[in-house]
Amino acid sequence: MDVDGGSSARLYVGNIPWSTTIEDLRELFAECGGVTRVDIPTGRQGRSRGYGLVEFNSEAEAQAAVTRMDGTPLGDRTITVREDKAPTKAAGGAKKASASVLGDAPAGGDGCRCYFGNLAWETSEETLTSHCASFGVNVVQCEVARQSGGRSKGWALVDFATPEEAQNAIEQMHNSEIQGRSIIVRVERPGAGQKSARVETRPENSSGLQIVVRNLPWTTTSEDLRQVFQQVGNVVNAVAVCHTDTGRSKGWGTVLFETREQAQAAIQGFNGVELEHRPMQIKLDRYD
Repeated sequence: MDVDGGSSARLYVGNIPWSTTIEDLRELFAECGGVTRVDIPTGRQGRSRGYGLVEFNSEAEAQAAVTRMDGTPLGDRTITVREDKAPTKAAGGAKKASASVLGDAPAGGDGCRCYFGNLAWETSEETLTSHCASFGVNVVQCEVARQSGGRSKGWALVDFATPEEAQNAIEQMHNSEIQGRSIIVRVERPGAGQKSARVETRPENSSGLQIVVRNLPWTTTSEDLRQVFQQVGNVVNAVAVCHTDTGRSKGWGTVLFETREQAQAAIQGFNGVELEHRPMQIKLDRYD
């Protein structure tokens, strides 16, 4: 059995709680057959990326596990279980193959590159490639845009072999979920990357009074934000940002305080603190 080649006996287990351990997954799937290997990929700080890989003795056992376990609850979440088709690093994985994607022309020409936005900070090239494979779409190159320190910017560029495959990816995956976030998928037009870079470098104009809170649960309301941050100071305004067409949460919000000291206290006191099992990511709003 070739573990590094994308064995059909290996399963992808998505949407697992952050606290899930390798032993938790092993115990959960042991009743489905002979589990030979379990892994939960982690990010740069050793934190779970929200999914795991479980490998069985045989393809038959793996398929039985998919039938039995897909859609079952684990903690406060409903897990996704399917065959793992993503290439691994040993097989020349997506990240290695795409070292210069962001600066190069699409491998297949115009119309072959897609922009994937609203990604979780933990989403990696491997995660995206695996997600595409679950829809039967093969990735040629993939790279998550990162800041100089290595942290994700929350978006990626993905190249497909043909414009038709890129369009297929958009039709199937736009508004699909990866690691708890509804993603945006669209064609990346020539020159769009340079335009985005100009937008990102617009002058900062921060009052120092407002913070941005990301990785919020979808159910979080503006009033929920106000109640959480009233603990550190007087909240002037709190907004849980939603899509204008559907009213659905975008997974982030802003909180405005009376003083800069209160805003800094909120960052220091609540950054990384879990709200309904999701660790909040908080920073000063640089453009308020």
